[in-house]
Amino acid sequence: MTVYFLLVLVYPLLEEWVFRGTLQPALKKSAPFRKQFFSITLANLVTSVIFSALHLFNHSVLWALAVFFPSLVFGWAMDRFKQLAAPVVLHVFYNAGYFLLF
Repeated sequence: MTVYFLLVLVYPLLEEWVFRGTLQPALKKSAPFRKQFFSITLANLVTSVIFSALHLFNHSVLWALAVFFPSLVFGWAMDRFKQLAAPVVLHVFYNAGYFLLF
């Protein structure tokens, strides 16, 4: 139960606060990072690359690549709704789905 609590609630909240609540908005303060490609800002792309790369400390390359696309979705939600709750909720459901599948 503790692992479930960490995986589904704590990690998404902390990760989204750091990446979508802090890093992505900081990057977007610079004009080049506000550019969009198919509704994905460069700030989101860079944040997602960093987010995925940091997963390499505890996971395989395949896993780091597997979290890249969801990270783009979480970043898009932050850009779209401008509320940290949006990517947090998506991340919670993503992690819960993973936990239920495996």
